[in-house]
Amino acid sequence: MSNTETARRPNNALKTTLGAIAILAGLGLMVFGLPNFSGHGLNYEKLAELKAGEAGFPDIRGAYPVESLARYRIGRESAGVELNVAHYQDGQAASAIVFPPVAQGQGEAGLRHDLWQAAAEAIQKHTGQDALFLAWWDDAQRVRFLTGRKPWLDLPVASAFPDKQQQTFWRQAGGGFAEDASRLKQLARWLAMDADAALADMDRVLPKGQPVYWLLCLDDLARLSEIEALSGVKLPFEARVFPQADNIHAQIAEVKRWAGETGLDAYLVQQLPGGGARVWRITTEAGVKTLLARLLPFTTSLAQPLERQSLVYQSGWGGYLSVYQWQR
Repeated sequence: MSNTETARRPNNALKTTLGAIAILAGLGLMVFGLPNFSGHGLNYEKLAELKAGEAGFPDIRGAYPVESLARYRIGRESAGVELNVAHYQDGQAASAIVFPPVAQGQGEAGLRHDLWQAAAEAIQKHTGQDALFLAWWDDAQRVRFLTGRKPWLDLPVASAFPDKQQQTFWRQAGGGFAEDASRLKQLARWLAMDADAALADMDRVLPKGQPVYWLLCLDDLARLSEIEALSGVKLPFEARVFPQADNIHAQIAEVKRWAGETGLDAYLVQQLPGGGARVWRITTEAGVKTLLARLLPFTTSLAQPLERQSLVYQSGWGGYLSVYQWQR
């Protein structure tokens, strides 16, 4: 991916605290949050299994033709979302959690589809076939399916989930568990480590002579409990939902007040469907320095970009998806 040709470089309002807060002001930087999929009490059901060519099969475009699509509902009681798992062949049986296209204007599902498609097109255009991608396992599945690029890993592991019910579901929806859990555990440790220490360890572990990219998604914050379980580190990230308010200026002031209680002013804002926002803040100095915090668009990382990670692509919806090239 080129430094000179990108979809959106971080040279706009995202560089400032006001840029992050502007999401609340309706400036078009819409970022939607997923529920935490890894807590106890999770329910799921398989809704359907569609075969390619059947009536109603969605037009899912990737680097490989889709053979079938499994649809699941996952959530707690009345709150839930639909997950779609595409099954395909790229020389071996593979699967990916995908966002099928929907009619224009149909909420967050349609936005996620559009954002991932745009990122996939940029990745295919600007990276070579030898590119190696680091991403959380579900993001990595989409990179592999949508672009044909090789991820360092793309399967979950059983120990990331707290009970047998969830393990059963994620084994099925995730395409099985990795036989070797060491790579996902290593990735979790890097994300939870001091960024400089993580980069030094990456230099030791990752293959030399191959271009390496990171892909981060704001939905990765829904995976915090997985990252914590595999890294053994409790991450000092907190979230609070601010309901939609008639007085947007008062809401912005309340968000800034809450985010500033830690004395760090390290936060990001996710607009929620139907109004309101989920705001994430980091509560310790060590947390601000973690690789996860430095790669996601928190106000602190926007103000001080991480060295040796060149932001070469970022989606235009509040930094929902970011791709970095590691400068070794």
